[in-house]
Amino acid sequence: MSDYFINKNEATTSKVSNLMDEKTAVLTGPAHIMLRRLREKEFSATELLEWHFNRVDQLNGQLNIIVDQDRERAMAAARRVDRLRVLGKPIGVLAGLPMTIKDSFEVIGMKATCGLPNFANHRPQKDAVLVKRIRDAGASIFGKTNLPAGCGDHQSYNEVYGVTNNPWNIKHTVGGSSGGSAASLAAGFTALELGSDIGGSIRCPSHFCGVFGHKPTYGVLPVAGHIPPGPFATTPSQLTVMGPMARDASDLRLLFGVLCGLHESDESAAVDLPAQRYAHLHEYKVGVWLDAFPLDEGYAKAILQFVEDLRQEGVHVDVGVHPDIDPQNIHDTYLKTLFGVIGSRMEKDVKEAFLAQAQSFEGKPFAKELYEYTKNPAHESESVNQARAENSEKWEHFFQQYDVLICPVTSTVAFEHQLEGHGPSAQIGRVLTISGQQAPYLYNLSWPGLATLANLPATAMPTGYLVNGLPAGVQIIGGLYQDNTTLAFAEMAARQLNPFSCPPLSLENSVA
Repeated sequence: MSDYFINKNEATTSKVSNLMDEKTAVLTGPAHIMLRRLREKEFSATELLEWHFNRVDQLNGQLNIIVDQDRERAMAAARRVDRLRVLGKPIGVLAGLPMTIKDSFEVIGMKATCGLPNFANHRPQKDAVLVKRIRDAGASIFGKTNLPAGCGDHQSYNEVYGVTNNPWNIKHTVGGSSGGSAASLAAGFTALELGSDIGGSIRCPSHFCGVFGHKPTYGVLPVAGHIPPGPFATTPSQLTVMGPMARDASDLRLLFGVLCGLHESDESAAVDLPAQRYAHLHEYKVGVWLDAFPLDEGYAKAILQFVEDLRQEGVHVDVGVHPDIDPQNIHDTYLKTLFGVIGSRMEKDVKEAFLAQAQSFEGKPFAKELYEYTKNPAHESESVNQARAENSEKWEHFFQQYDVLICPVTSTVAFEHQLEGHGPSAQIGRVLTISGQQAPYLYNLSWPGLATLANLPATAMPTGYLVNGLPAGVQIIGGLYQDNTTLAFAEMAARQLNPFSCPPLSLENSVA
């Protein structure tokens, strides 16, 4: 076993939380097990919700994950589920599950700030489309989770609510922008979560916190009610997607089905995606790409151990294969597209401040690019569209030979908090430590951008290994609209390898 990482079972056995009683085991376990036990009336929806309240009350002060709550409305929803269950009436597929929701989504009864001071008192009068689907499925939504200002960082902190700490080590970030979402799952605060992703914002936090997350194919799920672009917005922007997050791969597929409208009475609203390619794990042909961008040595070894675990399960895995694309050219096209989108939706005064800050970092890596791409958005130019089309063709060719591609989520595991400034321009001045060497912080965008630029689905899952005590995940990329294939592969791999573990969190050691 490498010095850089240890098996998650070895990591947690000697650190069993003093909160790991029967209730905590329920709260940190799979959502589908909660649902089964609710159906079997081992406990009620109101009891389960109270257990979540108690855990939040015990631990949220140290972690700052949940930033607003509506317990009264959630308890009313739980009581309704209990009444309908007693009467034998139909209830939704998520009936009785307590949930938190990322603060970029509009949710009735709570603020939707997206970490922005000018939205600090924004209280929506209706739910975002996906939130409504979750509520209609019977979930008891009781809290909002923290995120970076404007969903614009791979950390979760802002001027409205402050910093969210990683349950594995409070000195480290939870990731972003769906960082509070991933942390809420890891800490046992919620059964399921809803995230959004434009630069790895579902996948990065899932990796950093050791949970599962799915970035869908672009355009599959509705975005109405998400900030940005702004309150009540209904028009999607390029690259941005919404997706499910969970502690269990089966739960990920369950919530994705709800988000797709598969359980709604109006079947015409349901998303129809191709079925998964194969029913058995060993039938999949898998590629692995580890050298497109910088990658920390310890993290790379954890991924290779995960690959070996797959091989032991009979999976055909080829390391070193990938689409015939130039990673650096693709990364530049991604940055042009990403910051073109960001620049095009900025108000004039905000854009001027952004550009001035970017100019102040003149000479640093990415400073010139971010300035140019934001000032003169080129994301809809003929050259960028042509580059994206050629990129997509090469991915399509690759997925004629392989079923999925496994690659890192970012260059490192969760790094220590870096809290200077807000937004992408402030990130120009930060650095990452990759295998002992300093590198630009904005390398965080490189690995996620592979799937994002091509509009591809990507499922993040833990490997089951820790690097310096922190979880190490991978992203499983599939072909266009092959969401069911990446989700199924993650589910089957997780069933065989059991990679999820709870952080060694207790009232004592969480503040050490």
